[in-house]
Amino acid sequence: MFSSDEERITYLEQRLGMKIDPVGTGDTATIAVGTALFGVTLIFIITAWINRNFRPIRAKNLPMVTILFVTGFLWFVGDIPMNGHVLFKGAFRNCKEWNIWARVLFCFWYTTGLIVRCYALDRVFNQNKPTRGIAYYAPSAVLILFYLCYSIVTQAMPDRLTIGFNSQLEVCTTTDGYQYVTIGILWINWIIFSIMMIRLRNIQSTFNEFYESLFILGFGVAAMIKTTVVHFTHHRYTFIMGYRVAETIGDAFICNGVILVIIAYPVIRSVYRAKEYERKWLLRLRTDGLQDMYETNMKLRAEMPLQYSRMNGSATTNQFEKNVMGGEADEGNYFDMHAYSNKDRKDEAGKALKLNSGVYMADDDMHTSPQVGRNDMAAEESGNRRRPHFDRRSLNSLDMMEAPEKVRHIL
Repeated sequence: MFSSDEERITYLEQRLGMKIDPVGTGDTATIAVGTALFGVTLIFIITAWINRNFRPIRAKNLPMVTILFVTGFLWFVGDIPMNGHVLFKGAFRNCKEWNIWARVLFCFWYTTGLIVRCYALDRVFNQNKPTRGIAYYAPSAVLILFYLCYSIVTQAMPDRLTIGFNSQLEVCTTTDGYQYVTIGILWINWIIFSIMMIRLRNIQSTFNEFYESLFILGFGVAAMIKTTVVHFTHHRYTFIMGYRVAETIGDAFICNGVILVIIAYPVIRSVYRAKEYERKWLLRLRTDGLQDMYETNMKLRAEMPLQYSRMNGSATTNQFEKNVMGGEADEGNYFDMHAYSNKDRKDEAGKALKLNSGVYMADDDMHTSPQVGRNDMAAEESGNRRRPHFDRRSLNSLDMMEAPEKVRHIL
């Protein structure tokens, strides 16, 4: 319709009665900055996968973090044409596809991934339930399928009711109703995340991501306020350089900031004094984070002993530490809790969960940490013999597993 972009800008300014900033170097710089942000995050992701056997990294659920990165990047890709950083020519005229199947859908799935992370931690440490089975996967599947159905329905609806390309103005136009519904669903997602975040405050400190989730919620609420205000007060924000840059850079900053809050520190420590940090992390796991859970399972020793098998590690001074620090685990699982039958009790008695009074030894050649002497071990074994007989009622009081024969995967 227009012979040049200048002619189109002049026509739009007369038609809309406003000054329009043409696509230019500012938009190119915006795309470059956003891409650089994702590039930095990608370096952290790659480093995390290289050092994936580093226990503090594996405790962050690296596969889910990677999914967050992919969905966040595709969300950013959808932002580029929909925020007006490119001319609507060729494939960029497919406004519905770019908006529904890139920008909106992956934004939905990004927030869903955050909810799933919180739900997995809550289910294991607050509900004492395994991360498997229909009850675990059903909520995530429902959310994913709902957003997929929402995208299919909006794609099937006429452009005049959702979003479409206006050939006269050569711009993408969106209806108010479609914007209100989409932004409303995003607000619901963040409300669900905030509820899950509040529940995380009850988790033992080693796996407590309450403060991390608080930062993430802050990022999310800031992004939602920004998006809500811009879309409701400036319907033609894509024509104004400042607004469209703020929208795109803001979304890119939120996507990458959330991921870096989760994995940046353990990734940095995996390359800087890694063994020292890992040893302290394991000591905290024992003495500050999961000590009560371990002691509870020691009491189960007389009836149905439970053995914790941890990720790859080096040998330690007793079977308990060997299970925590040196056991084999499937990729993506932090540690598995296996229930033993009465048949196994004889063979494993006195071996599976003997807890020394010393600290963890990350490597045999590290002599800086104290080891437990024979007298201490003898005293511990004597104390175990004097320990009262196991009372099954403690299971109910501690909300332990209803079916101890099942394997519990701790994420």
